Amino acid sequence: LWRVLRSNGGLPKEAIVCFANTGKEMEETLRFVRDCGNEWGVPITWLEYRNDEIGYTVVDFDSASRNGEPFEAIIRKRGYPPNPVARFCTVELKIQTMHKYLRELGWDEWDEMVGIRADEQRRLVKVRANPSGGKRGVERSVPLADAGITVMDVSAFWRSQPFDLELPN
Repeated sequence: LWRVLRSNGGLPKEAIVCFANTGKEMEETLRFVRDCGNEWGVPITWLEYRNDEIGYTVVDFDSASRNGEPFEAIIRKRGYPPNPVARFCTVELKIQTMHKYLRELGWDEWDEMVGIRADEQRRLVKVRANPSGGKRGVERSVPLADAGITVMDVSAFWRSQPFDLELPN
């Protein structure tokens, strides 16, 4: 996000920044997302999965679930918890929730930027092998990996910022 802001003199008018909360995020993560929006002057749309006709709801820092409500809703819908064979958490609670939101806004195609670093080879191979994520109209990119950014670069960047994730790196 920082690189997008720097490269464009702010957030491009056609861009939307989303955060999908599972209800199991650590409080430090929720504060961090809030702080990114506040410190960098970027509107961040907070979303949560709902097992209803729309499939999501818009929340904010104060109203975001903190007791696993979206996570519990997907387990109730599926009838079983995620496991090594059925790893549906990220796809349904995050990716599909954001896609439903964008499609509700009338979008039928977009580029997604995924924050995978160059030193995250296992994750990187999966994205590069399937850049659409199997979704019509979606093109995923990995700008940090493409720029050769590693965990050391990310750590150095956050040391220069007035706020941080506040979790061990």
